[in-house]
Amino acid sequence: MRDKLSMVPRPILYYLGASFFMGLSNTIFDVVFNFYLADRGIDEAAAGAIYSIGTGAMAVAVVPLLVLPRFVSHRTLLIWASVFFAFPFAAMPFVPSVPAAAVALGLNQVGFLGCLSLGNSIAASHVPDAARTRLFSGFFICYLGAGAVASAVVSALSSLLPLADLQKYQVILLISFLSGCLMLVLRVPSARKTLRTDKAEATGDGITSEERRNFAVLVLAAACLGASITLVFRFANVLFRQIYDLPVSEISLILGGDKVVSVVGAVVAPLLVKRFSLRPSAGFFGGLAFVSLMVQSFTVPLVVFVLFYLLRLFSNYCLMPLLDTVAISGFLPRRRLVSTSLRQSSFYLGGAVAAAVYGDLLQRGNWQATLWISGGCALAGAVAVTLVREADAGTRRAHPPTEKVLENA
Repeated sequence: MRDKLSMVPRPILYYLGASFFMGLSNTIFDVVFNFYLADRGIDEAAAGAIYSIGTGAMAVAVVPLLVLPRFVSHRTLLIWASVFFAFPFAAMPFVPSVPAAAVALGLNQVGFLGCLSLGNSIAASHVPDAARTRLFSGFFICYLGAGAVASAVVSALSSLLPLADLQKYQVILLISFLSGCLMLVLRVPSARKTLRTDKAEATGDGITSEERRNFAVLVLAAACLGASITLVFRFANVLFRQIYDLPVSEISLILGGDKVVSVVGAVVAPLLVKRFSLRPSAGFFGGLAFVSLMVQSFTVPLVVFVLFYLLRLFSNYCLMPLLDTVAISGFLPRRRLVSTSLRQSSFYLGGAVAAAVYGDLLQRGNWQATLWISGGCALAGAVAVTLVREADAGTRRAHPPTEKVLENA
C-alpha cells in the first residue's frame, strides 16, 4: 500500500485530502440546515428558494471564473475559491431570515464551484488520460467517505448534546465551518502548478465543430443530472420526515449509510469503464436510477424505500465520475478549464431550477411528483453523457513514462 501511495503525485494526495474535508463540511451542513431553517420558522418552499438563489449564484460565477484565469494563476484563484467556500459557513448558524441565508449560501456555492472546477482541472493536469476516471472516482470516494463520517457525527451529537434543538444545530453548523478551514489549508499545497488561461482558450478561438457539439451535450447532461440528484442532496431529509415521520437522529443514520453505498458506486465506475467502456455504463446506470425513483414513488414500506434510495445513490455515483471524465476527454487541453467549469455550473444551475420546483411540491405534500421529475431527469442526463465524443487524441499532452502518475498507483 505504501509503495502504491508513493507513486501518486503529492499534489494529488493533498487534493484528495482537501476533497475529504470539503465533503465533511458539506454533509454536516446538508444534514442539519433544513432543520435549522424549520426551527427558524422557514418552510420548505422558502428553503427551496434559498437553495435556488445559492446555486443560481454558483451558475453565474462561471463567467468570472472563465475570465479571471487570463490575469491570475489557477492556484491563486483556487485559494480564493476555498476562502469563499469555508468562511460563509461561519455565518450559517446565525442567519435569521431567507435573504441572509440566501446570501451566505450563495457565497459558499460560488466558492464550491471554484474548488470543483479549478481543483479538478489542476488535478487532471497531473495524470494521464487513462487514469482520469480513477482520479475522479478517488475524489468521490474521499468526498463521500467524509460524508459517512459526518452523518455519524451529526447523529451522535443530535442524541448526546444536552441543548435545545436550535442550539444543537448551531453547534453542528460551526463544526462544518471548522472542517471548511481544514480544507482551505490543504488546498494550498494541492495546487503547485501555476497555470494561466490564454486568450484563445477564454474566447474560444479555434474551437472545432465537434467541441461545440460536445459543449452543448455536456451542458444538457450536467443540467439534467444536477436537477435529478438535487432531490437527494437538498430534500432527502424532508422526504423521510414527510413520508415516514422519522426523527432527525434516524434520518442522519440513513444518510450516513447512503454515503457508504455511494462510495461503492464511485469505486465501481472505473472498473466498469475498463470492462464495458464509458457509454454503455452511463446508459445502464441512468436506467437504474430511473427505475429506482419510479419504485420509490409508490407507497412502499420504509425498508423498500430505503433500499431503492440507496440503489439510486449507487447509480448516481457511478455516473458522476463518468460525467467528469467526458468533461475532460471531450475537449482539447487548453479548453478543459472551460469544460469543467461549464460542467459544474450547468450541474448546479439544473439543481437550482429543480430546488425551487421540489420545494414548492414538497410544501404542498406532493412528494411523488418530485420523484417522477427526478427520474426523468436522471434518464435524460445519462443518455446525454453517452453522446459526448472524445476529442482528437493526437493533440493531447502525454506524460513522460518516468513521471509519477496515478495510473501506476
